[in-house]
Amino acid sequence: MLEANRMQVRAGLFSRGGQQAPRARWFLALSSVLTAVMIASTVSVLEELWWEETFVIVYTVLAVSALLDLIPVGRIYRLFAQLIAVLLILMQLSPIQLGSIGPLLRYMTEGGLAAVSEVARQFSPFLEISLAVWVIYAMFATWTRLRIRIIGFTTVNLLVLAISDSFTPIYLWDSVAIVVFAGLVWLIAEHYASFQQQHPLSWKRLLRYPLQLMLPIVLVLSLVMTTGLVAPEIPPIIKDPYTVWRESQGQQVESFVGDKGIAPASSGKSAKSGYSRNDDKLGGGFNFDYSPVMEVTSSQKSYWRGETKDYYNGSGWTSSEELQDNIIPMPSDGTDIGVMGLEVIGERPLSPDAEVVEIKQSFKMLRKDKFPVLFAAPTARSLEVSNNGRTSYENAVTFQPMINKLGIDLGGNTPYPSAYKVVSEQVVLNDALKEASAAPLNSMPFLYYGQVPVNSQSRVADLAREITADAVTDFDKAKAIETYLSTNFTYTNEPDLSKKRSKDFVDSFLFEIREGYCDYFSTAMAVMARHVDLPSRWVKGYAPGSGTVNREDLMRQGATMDELSEMKGEDTYTVRNSDAHSWVEIYFEGFGWVPFEPTPGFAFPYASAAGSTAPEPSIKPVPSAAPEVAENSPSEANSFNLPAWLGWVGLTVLTAAVGILAFNRREQLAGLWSSYRTRSLTAEQRVVWETERLIRSARRHGLTKAEHETLREAIVRWSEQRRFLKQEFSELLRFFERAKYGGKSVTMEEAAVYSDNIRALRGRLRSPS
Repeated sequence: MLEANRMQVRAGLFSRGGQQAPRARWFLALSSVLTAVMIASTVSVLEELWWEETFVIVYTVLAVSALLDLIPVGRIYRLFAQLIAVLLILMQLSPIQLGSIGPLLRYMTEGGLAAVSEVARQFSPFLEISLAVWVIYAMFATWTRLRIRIIGFTTVNLLVLAISDSFTPIYLWDSVAIVVFAGLVWLIAEHYASFQQQHPLSWKRLLRYPLQLMLPIVLVLSLVMTTGLVAPEIPPIIKDPYTVWRESQGQQVESFVGDKGIAPASSGKSAKSGYSRNDDKLGGGFNFDYSPVMEVTSSQKSYWRGETKDYYNGSGWTSSEELQDNIIPMPSDGTDIGVMGLEVIGERPLSPDAEVVEIKQSFKMLRKDKFPVLFAAPTARSLEVSNNGRTSYENAVTFQPMINKLGIDLGGNTPYPSAYKVVSEQVVLNDALKEASAAPLNSMPFLYYGQVPVNSQSRVADLAREITADAVTDFDKAKAIETYLSTNFTYTNEPDLSKKRSKDFVDSFLFEIREGYCDYFSTAMAVMARHVDLPSRWVKGYAPGSGTVNREDLMRQGATMDELSEMKGEDTYTVRNSDAHSWVEIYFEGFGWVPFEPTPGFAFPYASAAGSTAPEPSIKPVPSAAPEVAENSPSEANSFNLPAWLGWVGLTVLTAAVGILAFNRREQLAGLWSSYRTRSLTAEQRVVWETERLIRSARRHGLTKAEHETLREAIVRWSEQRRFLKQEFSELLRFFERAKYGGKSVTMEEAAVYSDNIRALRGRLRSPS
């Protein structure tokens, strides 16, 4: 009795409310691994606080701790091994180098506690973070054994990720998906581990059929995860309580639910298309984000410029401080900046041969994201901000004439303008411009626009000179570079970075990777242009977006080319995050900064003078990043457009769902198929046919019938081998002999009942109990 009580006490250490925790070794090992996976996913919320080295150390600590927990030794020994491993990982991976391990251990041994404390301070804060993560892992790896605790641990992780994803600009959707998947696997494992503990004999029988055991698990997990991953991202319908409470106090909560609107600085494949804040390190891959950002009603189709940058550092772009120093308040009441006596470098004064077109734009923001700039067609002349009677933007908008940037300082809780109007003037691409000369690079401020890194690869310059060798004018040089890039390289949002060898971004693109997206093409053209004495700058903003006017439909309705040319792209454009774009501007004396578009599939919509037709682009435009939704009807332009691949994913999910349904209804389907095959048989023939099927099925489960045996002899022997089926065997034999040898005929209803009994008996042969 005393020993039994001790066993109950030990079992109670891992149970609550009478529920005993599973003790299967495979479940304990899996729990350790899933605990580490969940913690590793959740610490991603610290992306903006931790260094990259910290993440490497933490992930390594979790991985090694989980692997050590797989060793079948006592818990104390595993904890001690994990502690030693944490210290060794810290010494090897932290950026603090204190020499080899041997002398360091000798120093701490001889110096005592003071030496140990000194060494520990050297490893701060990596030591504290590593130990904290290890302690959290060790605690939860032991504690999360019951179903209620697994659910609680998973829920806490999901809450942390969900709150961080909603109220920070960090992308955590991948981490959420990993935690959900790990939680589902964990709960399934706990169910089977409990079943194994409570019914060991049945568990052994169940293991004889691994396919039947694993197939439903794999199908259900695949269906759940695939559905969640491909579901379109939509904004929340109901506000969360925290936001409602803050707004009731007159405060605004910045929300990042769904798409972030502004692309993260990271260039990893997990990034999404959007307006980036940080461009000093370009490259990598991204996913297309088709969520709408703004609607622009414009008198002419254009690119919507955000800002320009002049300094190329070999991996990306920044702005020189000297060009940013000249900052002036921009009137937000529609006042023309020309009235203020401002001479915008590169825009004024213009040559007498220069023609300009006025472009009137009305911007309506479709999100509450905050951008550091106001967008406009180049080049803005006046601005009018709508405050809806609530917010004043006086002195909030600034203009930097040297870089043509409309900046906006949104301090405190000031929201980004929901609507504003801009009037821009754009230089017409006429013959005089094509004959104009580029500005000399030895004069201010164009010295900044001829800069290339000191260690710039010479083969980039050689290639630029080779491409432009036959060009007559500076404009021809620019067009030659633009055409070379757009026709000799491939557009992709997933460039193969494994081909990259050169440290220089442009050099690796031109000679190694040879594929990429707009940042690759625009940076390459800007740098190559500087190598042939063309002052250039890198520009980022948005491509035009999708309009509501379909010119092909208008032509089918009888519109003439003259009528279409008079429209000049006047339309309302829906601009999405997938339209985020970068291009190049080159300065021509007397004409200012002229845009060029080297990215394949894009074409800058140059302005045309009154009565003339806009120049036809050499490369026909295709959708910038989204599927073919450009130039749709009004209803289509405002609808949600799904990527083409989603149809295939949906078909796959539907096929899997049909397969799961068929598997779950296999008995009914087998009955229907059996009825179809025996529709032409008499009742007696059907009884014989079903009996022969049973004999074949029994043979597969170890119940044989020899050629010389009668059915009665076989049934008697089977009844000894499967005693729990003796009664069913006896009823089967009695009905079979009556149908085959009796003088009374069998009805079709009796034959159908016999068929159902045979089918049920075959099922029990497969799963003896």
